Amino acid sequence: MSDRKLCMCCMSPVPSGALACPSCGYNGSQQNPEGLLPIGSRIGKGKYLIGRAEEIHTECVDYIGFDVTGYKVCTVREFLPAGGIVRVSSEMSMQPIAGAEKRFRSGLNRFMSSYGAMRELPDDCAVPKVKDLIQQNGTAYAVIDRFSGMTLRELLRRNGGTLSVAQTQIVMEPVMDALEAVHAKGLFHGNISPDNILIDNNGDVRLDEFCTGDTPSTQKAVGFCSPESESGEKPQSISDVYSLGAVFYRCVLGVAPQDGVQRKNFDTLTTMAEVSEDVPGEVSDAVWNAMLVNRANRTASVHDFRRALNGEQPEEASQAVSQLFFSSEEETAEKEEEKKKRNIWRYLSLISLCLLIVMTAVYFVSVDSAKKERERRRAEEQEKLPESIAIEAPDYRGKKISETELDTISFDFVMISTYTEGEEEDVIVNQDPYPGTDMGPDHRTITLFVNSSKKITAVMPDLTGLYLPNAEQLLESYNIKYSVVFEEAEDRFPGLVYEQSIDSGEEIKLTETVTIKVQPDPFDHDMQGQTPGEEETE
Repeated sequence: MSDRKLCMCCMSPVPSGALACPSCGYNGSQQNPEGLLPIGSRIGKGKYLIGRAEEIHTECVDYIGFDVTGYKVCTVREFLPAGGIVRVSSEMSMQPIAGAEKRFRSGLNRFMSSYGAMRELPDDCAVPKVKDLIQQNGTAYAVIDRFSGMTLRELLRRNGGTLSVAQTQIVMEPVMDALEAVHAKGLFHGNISPDNILIDNNGDVRLDEFCTGDTPSTQKAVGFCSPESESGEKPQSISDVYSLGAVFYRCVLGVAPQDGVQRKNFDTLTTMAEVSEDVPGEVSDAVWNAMLVNRANRTASVHDFRRALNGEQPEEASQAVSQLFFSSEEETAEKEEEKKKRNIWRYLSLISLCLLIVMTAVYFVSVDSAKKERERRRAEEQEKLPESIAIEAPDYRGKKISETELDTISFDFVMISTYTEGEEEDVIVNQDPYPGTDMGPDHRTITLFVNSSKKITAVMPDLTGLYLPNAEQLLESYNIKYSVVFEEAEDRFPGLVYEQSIDSGEEIKLTETVTIKVQPDPFDHDMQGQTPGEEETE
């Protein structure tokens, strides 16, 4: 790391001499919005480095972070409730304004208590791993391990939109285990949906985006939140039971359930068995009872929901009810035979789900195979040279890039499009480092500045999730024309870009204009009253 730097947007190593991160395109000009921690800040006695802000929640902000002692990327979550507080920029400390001190202290204590309880959960619990809890700058920080995997929604998409009942149970078993452990500590999730259930290539599952405060999430998963949560009430464990049932409903049937608030006024939701005859009766009944609008009649706990999925009664009622359902040996034998058939069906579904996960893993491996092969060839070539040998940088100036064979075995290359009046198109007009410069084994990245016509192209960056000023700075750094449309959309945070007319990764001519849609900010007069195409800049 002595001769490399970290990208403050994705924490990937950036080669020496590169003008932008080759992984995400970040060039260092974009900063965190005012009021958040500045990029490059340190917490925990310098142990954790703060990068770009990734997501703003109701009571906290997530930053990408880096553990400089463990050499590991992490998420740093800062307690930062909206309104009533100010940050002293010179000290980075938080100060509640007059009249808000009690609410701030109460929220801070709840943050520390909640993440302290999550830190005590066992390592095999399918929740975010809280590795550290720090009080600093007048507030608190939870340091959370990052988990890389696809969402359950993406798994559904790759599997044709649905999973079988048995496959759904396999995915949701770790989630239900985690929720039982979390509920036992007096915590809840508050917003379970296919978007915050993650699955990695090994089949490990994580339930992400926990709500640890009394304030419900502002970005509710429509169709998956309970009616009381949708109405703005404080989430509770029985609300999580509703969401579990809704996720089962979506996975098996391929459609999201009816919105919880709508159901309170006009309930049109049908049982799973009415939609598909392939759904066993006990599963349909379990999901239906977990999603009852009236909390007094709803399945009371995750434990009871799990038993109901398997055709079992709640423990306190199982003994009395068994006398009604198993009154004869013949009936008992029939039930046992049906159970065996269901188990065989579930095992077959388990095999198909495992094959799906293996195929997904193969896909990710194949995408990276070309890069690994190139690294292997380079390593073989470099092993033939003494480690201490220095290679002079070749002179590529004045040559056409399309006609030049670059030495990709000895060097990495970064191409920068530029425009110089009077120079021929496609010609390398400059390079860094200068020709003849000694380049050691760890300093072999050459940046080539290639002359282009005025109609040069660029690779479209991903703007979604960025604040408008940051998106504009990124586009301007690429010399991409753009127009801004302020248009309201459901479940979008004010000031964030949520749609772009040209997908990220696509090539765009610099004569083209990309249109970006931004959620209006009611407190920012510049983000109100615009019509499509009204604000445009080059």
